Amino acid sequence: MTLAALFVIVIGVQFGRSVANLVAGAGWTWPDANAGAFPSPIGTTFWTSLPGVLGGHADAGLPTHAPDDLAGRGLVWGSLALTELALLVAAIWLGVWAYQRWGPGRMRGMATATEAEKLLGVTRLRKVAGIVRPDLYGKHAPGATAPVQRTAGDLTEQPGPQLGHGLSPWLLDGRRTKEDR
Repeated sequence: MTLAALFVIVIGVQFGRSVANLVAGAGWTWPDANAGAFPSPIGTTFWTSLPGVLGGHADAGLPTHAPDDLAGRGLVWGSLALTELALLVAAIWLGVWAYQRWGPGRMRGMATATEAEKLLGVTRLRKVAGIVRPDLYGKHAPGATAPVQRTAGDLTEQPGPQLGHGLSPWLLDGRRTKEDR
C-alpha cells in the first residue's frame, strides 16, 4: 500500500511537470524512456529527474532537443501542487469507495435488482394476489357457499350494540349521561 502511494506521488510529480509545460506552450513533455543506466519500463530518467523537477526545473530529464518555451519555476510548483492535490482527492475517494465496497462495514447479502423484483416486485404481487386480496382476486373453492348479501339496517345476526348504533359507553344500556346522574 505504501509503495503504491509513493508511486502515485512520483507519477504526480512527472505529470504535474508535463501539465506545466503544456500550459506554458511547450507541448506535452515526458522524461526520455531510452536514456539512463538501468532498465525501467518507464525509463531511468523518469526516476533520476525527480530532484530536478521538485527543484522547479521543467527541463530535468527531457531529451536534449527540448522546446524553448518551458514553464518557469512558479508554474512548475503550482502545477505540481494542483496535480498532487487532485491525485490525493482521487486516492481518498477510491479508498473510501473500496472500504465501503469490500471493508468490514460493507453490506452483506444484498440482493440483485432481479432478485429483489422477483421477491418484492409487481410479478410477485400478481402471483400472490389471491392471497393478499381474496375478496378481489381469490378463487372460490368448489362447494363453498356464496357470500352473504346483507341490506342496510339488517340486524338479525348480531344481538346487542352494533357498529353505528350507539357504541359509545355513555349510550349503552344501563349507562346514564352526565346530566342524568
